[in-house]
Amino acid sequence: MNLRATALMVAAVTISLVWPVFGEPKPSEIPVSWELEFRYPDPPQAIQVHIPGKGAPQLFWYFRYSVTNRTGKDQVFVPDFSMYTDTGQLIEAGKGVHSVVFDAIKKLHNDVFLRDTTAMTGKLLQGEDNTKGGVAIWPDFDPQAGAFDIFVGGLSGEAAEIILPKPVQVSEIDVKTGHRHTVTKKKLVVTKTLRLRYGVPGEAAARVFTPAKSIRKDWVMR
Repeated sequence: MNLRATALMVAAVTISLVWPVFGEPKPSEIPVSWELEFRYPDPPQAIQVHIPGKGAPQLFWYFRYSVTNRTGKDQVFVPDFSMYTDTGQLIEAGKGVHSVVFDAIKKLHNDVFLRDTTAMTGKLLQGEDNTKGGVAIWPDFDPQAGAFDIFVGGLSGEAAEIILPKPVQVSEIDVKTGHRHTVTKKKLVVTKTLRLRYGVPGEAAARVFTPAKSIRKDWVMR
């Protein structure tokens, strides 16, 4: 497991220990801050792509989506997509993904306006006419996994603060650059995050032919 994934797992474990004592933060039932409109036409899908310098095609997962700003003012959108499998594997979107994978997805859907994470990051102007469409991409995950969660951050301004019993290192996204970096925290700020759970075929070989099946959609503080 790499440093970033380890840091995220440490943060998750720390939060799980703190929440029973101080109470788990929960999103407000009625939005208390700005919230972007998030739409997705399809469940996550698998695609096989030939990577330069590699032999057989490799399997990747992708998730197309769009965001619209109806908050009444311009907002800065920083896409934050993570996948967490029921076997405990945590994968950040885009990590270990060659640019040819995005090109293949864009060509497959014949969508000249499709954006990668870098192009999606930045100011999101108001209104339907300024809607942006992007895609999150992950390398294939644990073949033993039967389900996974996709956590979508950056959609809401609602946040809560957690005081930690001791400092920990965590990986977070810089809102100015959209890049992750590791920092030491004495407290954590969790934000309202969309959680989408999907089931996948039990046999990894069937993934490319069988789309993921939606199981649950809810909001969490993460």
